[in-house]
Amino acid sequence: MNIKSLSLVASLLILSVNVNAEIQAISGTALMYDPAGQPIGAPTPIRGEYDTDAQQIIIDPWIFLGAPVNSQIQVLPPGNYLFPGVLPINVGPGQLGGMITTEWSVSTIPHGLVWDIISYTGGQHFEPVDSDGDGIPGLKMISGPFPGFTLVYEFDAGEQALGIDVEINIAGGTIQQCAEVGGSHVELTATVDLSGGAELASIDWIVDGNAAGSGTSITPFLTLGTHSISVTATGVSGVYDTASTTLQVVDTVKPALSIEFINTRTGQTVTSVDGAGVSFIEVRLTGSDVCDADIDVAGVAKPVYAITGGEVIKIQGNNKNVNMPTTAIEVTATAMDDSGNKQIDLLILPINN
Repeated sequence: MNIKSLSLVASLLILSVNVNAEIQAISGTALMYDPAGQPIGAPTPIRGEYDTDAQQIIIDPWIFLGAPVNSQIQVLPPGNYLFPGVLPINVGPGQLGGMITTEWSVSTIPHGLVWDIISYTGGQHFEPVDSDGDGIPGLKMISGPFPGFTLVYEFDAGEQALGIDVEINIAGGTIQQCAEVGGSHVELTATVDLSGGAELASIDWIVDGNAAGSGTSITPFLTLGTHSISVTATGVSGVYDTASTTLQVVDTVKPALSIEFINTRTGQTVTSVDGAGVSFIEVRLTGSDVCDADIDVAGVAKPVYAITGGEVIKIQGNNKNVNMPTTAIEVTATAMDDSGNKQIDLLILPINN
């Protein structure tokens, strides 16, 4: 075989390798946990490339504590691996592992990670697992400037997975004050995030186990008590997400209460009366409550007699009549709603001689 033939064969081999190799885009998040398992900040969006032929992932630079982070990942098939400065990387069936070399500031940090691989049409999701059993996803670092910390990469490779994430927003919070008789109308809104090209088909609400409407917002009437609320956002492809919460409608406001003395001859409110007019006085007790349409109102009236220091009080009576001269009438009233909220008031009507 001459040199020209060898050159042709080499070119064909290179072409064959290039055709079979696949470079997949990746997108996801990076998150650092401290040794106590608390995340440091919010997840940082990341992008990069997965060379399936070389089984290597390169993460585009991202920023942590003001310095760029550069990570290269050698992808590991199922098996058990030992690398210098890294905890054992034990990769099980249906998983992939990663021997990661991270450059941060002036440090080179070796560390590992194991993912559950979730396949979907057009790609795979790399879901980090807690492979060292410390309750934190990933493998903690034992080398570099962050011993005991854990750096976690979670991402999709290939086409981004269709995704829907829904959250419930409640105007006024999860504890609502009763604003109408028996309860309140509460505004519930769903916030939906779509990813991977997902298209929203429907938003459906369930309140206390019953269908409560569709759409981004509903305003159901919720009675006093605790209610379960859930919303499901469904995509055209069938992918869906459900969020749930509880909401409590309470009544902690005392009823309104008023006491009036009314002259029955004139219908007017009076603030004092002469002795002869006492027999024409009516006591009027009025109570109201936003949440309870039929509150209980009751009062007690008692005579009041003015005294000065040194006077002796004598109570006399017989089997037929009791004579109790008074200088005022005192009325104490109580209004109570169904929730046990109580309002007490007192009013005195002076009697002029």
